[in-house]
Amino acid sequence: MAVLGRIGVWLMGVAAMLLFASAAQAEGRVALVIANSTYAHAPRLPNPPNDARTIAAALRKVGFTTTEKSDLSKAGLEAALKVFAQSARGADVAVIYYAGHGMEQGGLNYLVPVDAALASDQDVEFDAVPLDLLLRSVEGASRMKLVILDACRNNPFLSSMRRSGGTRAVGRGLARVEPAGDILVAYAAREGSTADDGDGGNSPFTTALTQRIATPGLEIRLLFGQVRDEVLRSTDRRQEPAIYGSLGGDPFYFVAPAPQPVAVAAAPPAPKGKAGRAQDPATADMKVAALTAQRAGDTGQALAQYAKALALNPKDGEALYNRGLLYLNQSKYDLAIADFDAVLAIRPRWGGGYHARSRAREGRDDLDGAIADASKAIQFAPQNSSGYEARARYYRRQGKWDLALADYTSALGLQPDSDGYYQRGLAYQGKGDEAAARADFDKALALQPNNSRAQAARDRLDKK
Repeated sequence: MAVLGRIGVWLMGVAAMLLFASAAQAEGRVALVIANSTYAHAPRLPNPPNDARTIAAALRKVGFTTTEKSDLSKAGLEAALKVFAQSARGADVAVIYYAGHGMEQGGLNYLVPVDAALASDQDVEFDAVPLDLLLRSVEGASRMKLVILDACRNNPFLSSMRRSGGTRAVGRGLARVEPAGDILVAYAAREGSTADDGDGGNSPFTTALTQRIATPGLEIRLLFGQVRDEVLRSTDRRQEPAIYGSLGGDPFYFVAPAPQPVAVAAAPPAPKGKAGRAQDPATADMKVAALTAQRAGDTGQALAQYAKALALNPKDGEALYNRGLLYLNQSKYDLAIADFDAVLAIRPRWGGGYHARSRAREGRDDLDGAIADASKAIQFAPQNSSGYEARARYYRRQGKWDLALADYTSALGLQPDSDGYYQRGLAYQGKGDEAAARADFDKALALQPNNSRAQAARDRLDKK
């Protein structure tokens, strides 16, 4: 009874902490999202406004108080950072996301305001904003400090900029950065390379990031590792994101994993002369080791660490889910399904688990099973557009056009974007309704004029 009493007190304490964390999260998480698109002395960048809106919405969904700014001059950018730095000082987590032009000169990185002329390399230090100012703006947060730069696009000033003859070498993309303290910096493309704007409504980097940011129990290092893998895949390995900085051993989640139930009856008896414990804390170290290995690209080591963690605690939902995603990315669909089955046995009402299993079943061409799982994902997470988009894709593969159209319409009602209209246009086209398909392709192009897939689909219709 004493043991049960202590466990009861512990569970009440966990519940109280979770309730407190939920209530305090809006104040504890702050974000500044910046999109520089309409440059006075360079061609307009089409994607940053879409990327920023998508990121801002994703951050709000995971509890951030988010400020959005667009087309900032140098004075406007500096003022926005000054105000945000004050918010970060009282926050648990501070995030800055910047989409627009960035550049490297002499080994230092700069963001380019929309009023910058940069006629000469001597102008950079005066007319651009150093990356260090962003790092200083987040450093007041007590736990996680994150700067995300989708700013490695081709530099339009590079070809026209006059050189002073000094030592100010202007590089391609951004330079490597080594931030001091617990600050993480994420580049859409690693140092010395450039990022793709993408064919859809968002850049490949932003698309991959927003697809994962709300995944419960996805630790930040593994999250950015999965983003890297997805961007490499979607760009045919032309673009490789990278993260810089050093974090401690404590895991960080945008959405925390669900607390695991304590099974009193299953706890092993304490050895003679030693105090027993319900769960070996070494599993946490193994999961961190798995995340570190995956970040380094060592999938085999990551799987080995998850196997060790699960040998100690077969009902560790976080380890099961993350291992399942690894198997899914390797196209080992049966192994992924087995892990997702185990996760859903623990959390039978978790939409994210059903969504993941639906993708594995799609990989096995089990479209009926994928549809059933996507329907469960929608049932338990009706405000998440990804469930509707996935089920629509499965219906489309079966030629069930009306059902696919209904799901695409539901997804667009939750998150209207260029790619969503393009996908619905394909469903209309499959059904034979070319007028509706053309209208959707036009909507996709109105939202994102450089959506090449929508333009190609529209052109094919016009040639008929």
